[in-house]
Amino acid sequence: MLHAMPVTNCLHFLMPVNLDDFRAYDVPGIVGILKKNSDGSFDVIDAFESESIPSAKELAYDERFGSWVVAAGGVDGLRFDVFLMPKADVQRRAEVVTLLERSCGFRTLQPQAYAHAV
Repeated sequence: MLHAMPVTNCLHFLMPVNLDDFRAYDVPGIVGILKKNSDGSFDVIDAFESESIPSAKELAYDERFGSWVVAAGGVDGLRFDVFLMPKADVQRRAEVVTLLERSCGFRTLQPQAYAHAV
């Protein structure tokens, strides 16, 4: 059954879209960042939980966007999808991201935290 799905090793993301077609939702969930393969399938390259699904503009301005483009092999191969979790708390959403990391074989691209040296 998994071989017939559009996304490799993942049942959470079923309809990846390019950034222009992505839309925000005022609902908690998981945002999936995917790359489109030459055979038309998709691989998850990153995911993060959110209290409210961001807009395409917010994704474009995310500090991880450049890393996503590189991982996808260019902006043309970059896709986004959502897994809405309207009743889940932040801990449950974080658990789902961990599950996705393990099943899809990626490591989340966490924003860098910098401390000021004195």
